[in-house]
Amino acid sequence: MTFRAFIAVEAEVGPELRKAITKLKAYGHELKPVATENVHITLKFLGDVKEEAVPQLECAIRTAAAGIMPFPVRLVGVGAFPNANNPKVIWTGMKGGEWLGTIAASLEGECEQIGFAPENRPFSPHLTLARVREGARPDLSAFLNEYRTTDFNTFMVERIYLKKSVLTPNGPVYSTVVAVDL
Repeated sequence: MTFRAFIAVEAEVGPELRKAITKLKAYGHELKPVATENVHITLKFLGDVKEEAVPQLECAIRTAAAGIMPFPVRLVGVGAFPNANNPKVIWTGMKGGEWLGTIAASLEGECEQIGFAPENRPFSPHLTLARVREGARPDLSAFLNEYRTTDFNTFMVERIYLKKSVLTPNGPVYSTVVAVDL
């Protein structure tokens, strides 16, 4: 049996970030804001995973996290991928995400050794706030200008998760398969 999975860090949603996500909901059908309970920083998207691979993935996460102590990450500013003129993803950036990059790079190597394809683009630490729906062209300039330098909140990264993702008509439902403490 297989399940859709990713490796991530959970992020705390403070009041300012909650307010920003609520503002994105005002764009209606053009955007699909992330549910606050689903906010996370993806370190490695895995796709379909066989249940029997879970112990190997847990080992890969433990190896990638070895020697790294809990650390703070500050969510600050917003932007759009690939750019503000043709947005597909609205995100908030972070300060203090260097350790996330270290962990993500190690996870790439560890996961490749157990048969998962490497990511074809470099790791860019960010937290997705919303996705632009196919065919929509929202004018996000006011939102991007308003929150361009906003300091949303700081949270501690204390564990890394292997998450299961079940896609439903109301959006994805995530559950924890494995949690590894730093």
